[in-house]
Amino acid sequence: MAITPSLMGEVGPEQWDAEYRRTGRVLFRPRRRALLSRRILLTWAVAILPSIGTFDEWDTRGTWFYIRVVGILLLLGSALAETIRLLRGQPILLVDTTGIRLGKAYVRWSSVASIGAPYRTFWAETLPINLTNEDWPDLDIPRDIVDDLSAFAGWLTHLHAERHP
Repeated sequence: MAITPSLMGEVGPEQWDAEYRRTGRVLFRPRRRALLSRRILLTWAVAILPSIGTFDEWDTRGTWFYIRVVGILLLLGSALAETIRLLRGQPILLVDTTGIRLGKAYVRWSSVASIGAPYRTFWAETLPINLTNEDWPDLDIPRDIVDDLSAFAGWLTHLHAERHP
């Protein structure tokens, strides 16, 4: 039974490996729970909080009022764009026989030095893919796409070892 890409991040390494062996690729879309992630909630809070009290000053439309309105519109637009991006299923993570693609970023297996350990920042939990070229930035896979980053790191390490014994 094939698992849809939207649910692939919820299952484990056995299903990922079965799909990889069957089709040669595994496609992951952001999980719906990503809409409740700390990053999205804080983005909306930062967008909404400055607007509290701004529109009570309709009668005193000075320069600062217009600057605040423009700033609020930019923050709301940013929060809305990030939410729409997640609702549309972006970014897509694709692991195939040639490499790893996250959104527009692509890394060939030969460019992967190692799979790092998952780490947590204030905003999110991510899994770093360390590259052989120090000039290139590491590829960070967010927990918004794969629920169990430790198991995912183990599976990617296994695939990397297969590609580069």
